[in-house]
Amino acid sequence: KVKKGTKGWNGDPNSTELPETWCGYQIEYAKAAVIKDVKFRQRYPCNNKVDIDYTIVGETDDVIVNFIVKDNDVGKTYTPLSFDKVPPITEGTHRITWDAYADGISITSTNVVVGVDFAPPPLYIVVDLSGGTSAANYQVTTLSDVPTGGWTDEYKTTKLVLRKITAGKMPRTDVDITLTKDYYVGVFEVTQKQWELVMGSNPSYFDADTLPVEQVSYEDIRGTSNGSQWPASNAVDATSFMGKLRAKTGIDFDLPTEAQWEYACRAGSSGDWGLLADGTMGTLDEMGWYWDNSSFKTHAVGTKTPNAWGLYDMHGNVCEWCLDGYSGGGYSGTDPVGATSGFRRVLRGGSWYNNDYGCRSSNCYYYNCPDDRYYADGLRVAAPAGL
Repeated sequence: KVKKGTKGWNGDPNSTELPETWCGYQIEYAKAAVIKDVKFRQRYPCNNKVDIDYTIVGETDDVIVNFIVKDNDVGKTYTPLSFDKVPPITEGTHRITWDAYADGISITSTNVVVGVDFAPPPLYIVVDLSGGTSAANYQVTTLSDVPTGGWTDEYKTTKLVLRKITAGKMPRTDVDITLTKDYYVGVFEVTQKQWELVMGSNPSYFDADTLPVEQVSYEDIRGTSNGSQWPASNAVDATSFMGKLRAKTGIDFDLPTEAQWEYACRAGSSGDWGLLADGTMGTLDEMGWYWDNSSFKTHAVGTKTPNAWGLYDMHGNVCEWCLDGYSGGGYSGTDPVGATSGFRRVLRGGSWYNNDYGCRSSNCYYYNCPDDRYYADGLRVAAPAGL
């Protein structure tokens, strides 16, 4: 780690030893994280379940824990996916349980080795919501790329897919904003079917599984008690959408901050609309549903052109709630978190109901009350990259 110091390095520039200060920065020697004491056992008689213990020593940053199971008797190597919780990456000793049968794997040999190591976060994480409200857990899997054949309706109904966004400087010249932490954000707006599978009901005015859910409030999404405390706390109510999603995945899902939302929307563009895959700035007509082309209603998610980072409907369709409170004077700085008091909450992106001005990357809406609901307002899910 590098920490800002008070003086420059005045030692020998030809020295092979690292100085304590260098170019005005004080150098701290961070202890690289390691994984040790890996142990595992198959449960008897239900040997489809495998308990895996491991200990993390040292500091971790922006990684996940990766598992490899090698059956030496048959010469096969497996990558476990179905765990009872997201594998922790904090220091200390942890235990997780792998359901081998859920991954279609039957291990009966005695010569099996389990390896545990760190790996960079995957490009996509996928949450299987198909079990609905009665599911004890929602299985979380990963993808390294868009599936062959593209994002089918499965990823807009029974599965929730998020893409990793690499942090950086906001591509705007009028304000200085920098994000320092990578994060995940939904490829699509949350649909009515996804909301119903988590919450058990569909509050939307327009009715179809792949339409974005609307008529949901900030309080529906995060709760009225713990969920109202941002930025003092990122806690949510257990009965809220985020509360239920967190409880069944072990991941701190939430709304994106206003800065995270805009950074993801722009995908490198400093203009009104996000960049496209070819590096040019898109147009609203090709990227979003708004007043001039929506026929005054929402449309199925993912039917317009995505931005360069593969995110759909960042302009139009429904306005999207953000985590932050509305400050009134814009926002700036490093990892900004919005107003620290008040009830007004931010929405971004514009909707089917808005004109082109209202759907710009930089345009901001707000509601005075976090319990407001409207048939042009929905959400997009976010999560920390470290999971």
